[in-house]
Amino acid sequence: MTTIEIPPHEFGVTRVFSLSMTSREAQAVKNDPHLRAKALGAAPRSESSVEVFAIADLGDLGLAGYLRDGVDAAPEDIAKDRARLAALEGWVLIVHSSAFSPEGATLTLMAEMTPIGTYRQVDAARSAERVTAETAKPYSGHAAPLAPPERAQVRSSASWILLALALAFAGLGLWAFL
Repeated sequence: MTTIEIPPHEFGVTRVFSLSMTSREAQAVKNDPHLRAKALGAAPRSESSVEVFAIADLGDLGLAGYLRDGVDAAPEDIAKDRARLAALEGWVLIVHSSAFSPEGATLTLMAEMTPIGTYRQVDAARSAERVTAETAKPYSGHAAPLAPPERAQVRSSASWILLALALAFAGLGLWAFL
């Protein structure tokens, strides 16, 4: 059995495994979370981070295209395994690092699983343009402190009117009891 360590707090990594089993067995792994956990030797924290599908379902896109377009895997990682990915047939199991982070995990793969490759996601921060506008600088959006607003005279007048009404009702209530 193959053992793979997934380090704690791993982010943006996808692992691809070939499944050497019949379509019926692979479909059972796809549909049953307990079988997926058994296949991996560890229960994923997030079921949506583990995918099982037939490579034929990808059509002309192929597995390399899926990793490129669907997972945003780094082109250099795909390039080193392109021939291997193109030669695969049958079913694959794909595990994204979000399935186990932040705890990490030790995967003990069942004999029917063959590791194909590990693919990092493209670093989005690396491709971002640097913004140099004056308004993008820290604290540029802060205006000078504002003076507290002046108290409105209406508030004071309303208080006197409410006090007069309260005294009038109190007087009426007292007169009613006498």
